[in-house]
Amino acid sequence: MIIIKPASVTASTLTSSNVAETDYPNWAAGTYVVGDRVIYDHRIWEVVAASTTDVPDAGAAAVPATWLFVSATNRYKMFDISVGSGTVNSGSINITITPATVANAVVLFDVDGSSAQLIVRDSGSTIVYDETVSLADYSGLNSYFNYYFLPIVETGATELAFIDIPNYSGASFQLIIDAGAGDASCGELIIGQKSNLAVTNFGTSVGIKDYSVKNIDDFGNITITTRAYSKRADYDVTVETAQVGQFNKFLASIRSTPVVYIGDPDRSETIVLGYYRDFSVVLSNPSISECSLSVEGLT
Repeated sequence: MIIIKPASVTASTLTSSNVAETDYPNWAAGTYVVGDRVIYDHRIWEVVAASTTDVPDAGAAAVPATWLFVSATNRYKMFDISVGSGTVNSGSINITITPATVANAVVLFDVDGSSAQLIVRDSGSTIVYDETVSLADYSGLNSYFNYYFLPIVETGATELAFIDIPNYSGASFQLIIDAGAGDASCGELIIGQKSNLAVTNFGTSVGIKDYSVKNIDDFGNITITTRAYSKRADYDVTVETAQVGQFNKFLASIRSTPVVYIGDPDRSETIVLGYYRDFSVVLSNPSISECSLSVEGLT
């Protein structure tokens, strides 16, 4: 099992992006009326008072509030630690991140396009890592009938992990999601340092929790309101008995922190961004111990 604690992506570490930040006008000193929306500190805010001259973040903290935080801007949605809200751009997403700390893993959630390329350059701009992954889904072409008659899903939102990146201080990470003539999108990008603390076993179960609402009226008619969903995973893992103490301390240190859990990087269904609900370790024998870890994904 690989666990990745996210490094913060801010205006100082996002060194370039081809995604325009033009969702709304930038905030400027003046008077705003109810319903007005602006961009302030790369976030979208809406006026909820009759009128205000407050700075948005100060107005949001006021009693009563004069501003309401809505979301990150389209450029920064892929860094807001929320899988359901993502960055979308016509043709491609091309960004460069220079993290403040050493990072050796990048994970993409709900990435959609034709291909995703990650290029890592050291502090001297020499390329030390370059990998391109096709996002076309051919998993359904498992028979002659499906090959000729099943529509090929050229793009499909999925999870993707780059976890074999060498460690370089001051490195820059360029991500290019190419969608051709379509829209490229990324629900969330996590960059950070990986920790490989256990071995994931078969017996791990995965699924989703749907927050959609189904209502049935007196005549039996069903109305469905589609809402977000989150992934779930119950990992069955093995830990070296000598490392159980370290494993416990590490999990305790991230108990209130959203992190990436990777059961198997080649099985996207086992890649979850979220919190663990609980875990238990059975000291099976002096060599290895068994652990169950339940993770609740973010929407």
